[in-house]
Order: sequence, then structure tokens, then C-alpha cells
Amino acid sequence: MEISKTKGLNSSELKYIAILAMLIDHIAWAFIPLDTPLAQIMHFIGRITAPIMCFFLTEGFHYTRNFGRYLGRMGIFAVISHFAFSYFMSGQLIGYSVSSMISTLALCLVTLWLINKKELEVYWKLPLLVLVASLAQKCDWGANAVLFTVAFELARGNRKNQLLSFSAVALITYVLSGVGVLFKDPGYFLSTQIFRLGIFLSVPLLMLYNGERGGGKATKWIFYVFYPAHLFALGYIYFNY
Repeated sequence: MEISKTKGLNSSELKYIAILAMLIDHIAWAFIPLDTPLAQIMHFIGRITAPIMCFFLTEGFHYTRNFGRYLGRMGIFAVISHFAFSYFMSGQLIGYSVSSMISTLALCLVTLWLINKKELEVYWKLPLLVLVASLAQKCDWGANAVLFTVAFELARGNRKNQLLSFSAVALITYVLSGVGVLFKDPGYFLSTQIFRLGIFLSVPLLMLYNGERGGGKATKWIFYVFYPAHLFALGYIYFNY
């Protein structure tokens, strides 16, 4: 990994952190009971992955030279990753009804296209955005990731506003849905849901982003390849040992 010479972290370094957090999170889902302190710590760390990937998806959308190729690449890996995610979750390549995070990111990319399509009238954009968010509900992280992406996109150009917008959306759509359990069963919340607060760990990390890309030409492929590969590996270990 190429280390940035500029103060802060470049996009490649942040993505590597997100990938490591994702691996920690998925190891916990596979092998460690949710109601243990270790699982809560690991899932707390794992919450940073989706916000970081959504943030850089918005950056990538505005810097890509060919949106169609970008979406096509995402679509291909979404198909591959669906089988990997199904295997990780059920031990079967086909049959699991929820799709992977790559599918969610592909829908987030469509969301960015809709928001920026000036020729499309608002009365068409809104129902299409609702449709995309509804489709995302059948994928890992669901409509939350779409809303994170919208928050990052609408405030783009001002990092502080981006992170404030994201934090507000994350609090309302993700954290409070778990906090509601706190009032009914505090013990259950503390033992199984407190990891949700880890979503805000992504904020100080993204504040460190220095605007540099970093890495080499192959860097952009690492997440796409690592995602299905590690799911197949963890699924194989879990269901065969």
C-alpha cells in the first residue's frame, strides 16, 4: 500500500481501512454470538465500511470518465457477489433472498445519476428515487446506504456539511431504529444493538481525507475482488468446519 505523503489519509488508505473493518465485521457475524462484548466491538468497527464506500462512490461518480462502464463494472461484480453473499449467509449459492452490498452500491450509483440528470424533471426523479430505495431494501444495508449517498451528494463541496448531513441521516434511519429497543429492554439493547453507534466512527476518518486518490491502477479493483472472495472463504470455513 502506498502511504500518502500529504497530511491525512488518501482515498486508497481509507478504503483499505473500510475493507479491514468489513472483514472484522463479517468474521463476527459468522463465528461470534451477537450478544457478546467481543461481537459488539467487532460490529462497532464494521459500521464504518458502508459510509466510507458511499462517500467515495459519490467522489467516483463525479470523476469517472465513463459512467456506463463504471455502472457495468459494478453490475458484474454485484452478480458475482450475490452468489458469494448467498453462500456466506446460507451455505447455498442460490436461494438467499437478500443481495450483497455491491448490489446496494450499484443502486446508490443509479441514485447519483438520477440526482444529477438535469434533463429529468423532479416529478420523475422523486418516484424513481423511491423505487431505487425500495429495491435497495432487498440488499445488504438497504435504503440506509442510498440515503447516506444522497446526504453526501447533496452537501458535496463542503466536507463539514457532508458529514453533518450524513450524521443526521444515520441517526434517524439507522441508530434510532435500534435505540427504540433501549426503552423496552435496556439489557437487550446493550448486549445486541449498541454496535450501531459505530456508524459515527466513520466521521472522524472521513474528516482525515486529504483529497488524494493514492494507490495504483489496480487499487480500484481490490474491493470488488476482495468482497466476494472473503465471503466465499468465510462461508466455506463456517459451513465445512
